[in-house]
Amino acid sequence: MDFTPTDAQQAVAELADQILGDALDMERHRSVEAAGGWFDRDLWASLAEAGLLGIALGEDVGGAGLDAVALALLLRAQGNHVAPLPLLPSSVAALVVDHHGSEEQRRRLLPGVADGSTVLTVAVQEHLDDRLDQPSCTFADGRLSGRKVVVEHLDAASALLVTADTAEGPRCVLVEATPDGTWPQGSSAAEGTSTRRQPLFDVTFDGMPGEVVGDATTVGALLDHLRLGICATQLGVTERALSMTAEYASTREQFGRPIATFQAVGQRLADQFVNVGGIRLATLSAAWRLANGVDADEDLLVAKWWASERATDVANATQHCHGGMGVATDYPLHRYTLWNKHLTTSLGAGTQTLRHLGALLAAG
Repeated sequence: MDFTPTDAQQAVAELADQILGDALDMERHRSVEAAGGWFDRDLWASLAEAGLLGIALGEDVGGAGLDAVALALLLRAQGNHVAPLPLLPSSVAALVVDHHGSEEQRRRLLPGVADGSTVLTVAVQEHLDDRLDQPSCTFADGRLSGRKVVVEHLDAASALLVTADTAEGPRCVLVEATPDGTWPQGSSAAEGTSTRRQPLFDVTFDGMPGEVVGDATTVGALLDHLRLGICATQLGVTERALSMTAEYASTREQFGRPIATFQAVGQRLADQFVNVGGIRLATLSAAWRLANGVDADEDLLVAKWWASERATDVANATQHCHGGMGVATDYPLHRYTLWNKHLTTSLGAGTQTLRHLGALLAAG
């Protein structure tokens, strides 16, 4: 298999890198963090204007008609610049609605996603339960009940895609905010904070109205694309953290010479070069499979393990090679380490991922 991006996919990667790189610097990060909400709305508008928010959506709803590889490259660029945006949950939820939703659902939601006026998010994780494809939330008689945790960008979203158990088995359920931006009666949310200082929400549904999206395959498609998005974002995070560390080690001197010339430092960073390469290969393989309709379950779990276990090694090594500079808040590396930790544990860390991979192999 050849994972070299097509011209269209490469154009997506280059355009996203240019827009994010031109906009984000230390001062911009600080201003967004100080404002709260963890959402750079001006940057979001720039991505929408460039046509990147609908990159994997159908052209009939304002998208570019590209595939999962293009979306992975876009999210990789986000990770490269640690851009505080709801790009992953909104893009994945929109892609699932595009591929599995009704024509009315597509027309109602997706043009707004493509032009940046609508933000979507997802709720798939449950408290102390990593059986993501067997949700305990229930949906019956048009009403959603149960609890979801680690919900991102609930405060910015106008619609939420929730996994729930129904009489026909697990399904994705769409719940929408009212036109004034509030959620209908039947839900409550408690706000917390993730390792990357992002607001996260613990949401309880108590008879909230909703509608099913898709069929029995939709939950699997949602989880597959979420895993891919996490891995692609982590690829961008680890690539940039490693390149930043290599540059630092080549200029930081001890005992009259750059620390990169010390054997222990060189070996440590060489190991991380291999780790980042593993994340890249596994992620692009999974993206290619999803884009081409090939079974990607095993590849996605392998990629998620690399993006958890081996990404942790990258974070530890890059911090160690930087010494005290790596944790300074006026130096960029600490944001990459905080993002790394957040992504490592999203949808389950290494141990949970291996357990899912073992069950998949045993069932096969």
